[in-house]
Amino acid sequence: MPYEKWGGKTVAVTGGTGFIGSHFVEELLGRGATVLCLHRQDRHGVLPQLPRTGRLRPITVDVTDESAVGAVFRSGGIDAVIHCAATTGTFEVRRNQPAHILEANMRATTIVLDQARRHDVQDVVLLSSSDIYLAPTTDPISEKDDYRTSMHYSPDGYYLSKLYTEMLAEANRQEYGSNIFLPRATSVYGPRDNFGSDIPRVVPQMLDQVHSGGEIEVWGDGSQTRTYMYVTDMVRAVLTMVEKNKHHVFNIGTSETVSVLDLARLVFAVLGKPERVKFDLSRPTGRLSRTLDLSRMHEILDTPPRPLREGIQQTAEWYLRHRVGTMTVT
Repeated sequence: MPYEKWGGKTVAVTGGTGFIGSHFVEELLGRGATVLCLHRQDRHGVLPQLPRTGRLRPITVDVTDESAVGAVFRSGGIDAVIHCAATTGTFEVRRNQPAHILEANMRATTIVLDQARRHDVQDVVLLSSSDIYLAPTTDPISEKDDYRTSMHYSPDGYYLSKLYTEMLAEANRQEYGSNIFLPRATSVYGPRDNFGSDIPRVVPQMLDQVHSGGEIEVWGDGSQTRTYMYVTDMVRAVLTMVEKNKHHVFNIGTSETVSVLDLARLVFAVLGKPERVKFDLSRPTGRLSRTLDLSRMHEILDTPPRPLREGIQQTAEWYLRHRVGTMTVT
């Protein structure tokens, strides 16, 4: 049974009060693990939302502080690390402060990976991203496609730090035989996302705008297509990846593509609000489309990711219950 992998084990989750990290904490606690929830701060009050159990051990630490992180690992008994902590920012911040973001994320990843190796941690998960695939293609992108052939400098420190993560993981596997997993995830959404944050993300920003009675601003004409995965499905896919220990590089996403315009319409429909969409043709739209080859994921998963409408509905229910205290979802 896969839960036996985690029952009685100690797992350190960096960024444990963040959006994705908190869902790893929650899922691992449900599977019987003791979880060290490493976090620098809990700005959004996530800790009180997590299960109340003695197996949850919150630890306030800056993962760019080598001495502090080393002290956590020296406490002993860590069986696995899931590294979710990352410095990011708005579109403008990512473009204007690439050195700051790149340096912070490189330092954190280097420290976590080094401490895991020094203290014989069995499994290490470094969250990568499907954003590393830059080559224009209409075909589904496989893990075997060499992202390095299209690698170039971009004034985006977050993107550059993901490239660094990939290369550092590969080097550590080659030199030390480290058991490192690199899930390359598509866009993720769900409860505890960055609602009301100064770091805009598509789904929470749309929910905020529609619930407040405003309009959704779509960059470009809205025809660009994306895939979005519910956060719990993504977390379970990553844990299954570690349990099966078959593929160490792994695309994670869904085969359900949606245009940004249709996503906006779905949010209006779920919240029962009339459609009000504004197009800003002066803003960058990014790539028109990107599809991942999910063969490896489907090979090991027993349950497919939930449909987008179901996930948006569940996210909206959480949003209304926790953020605004109402409960009316159509």
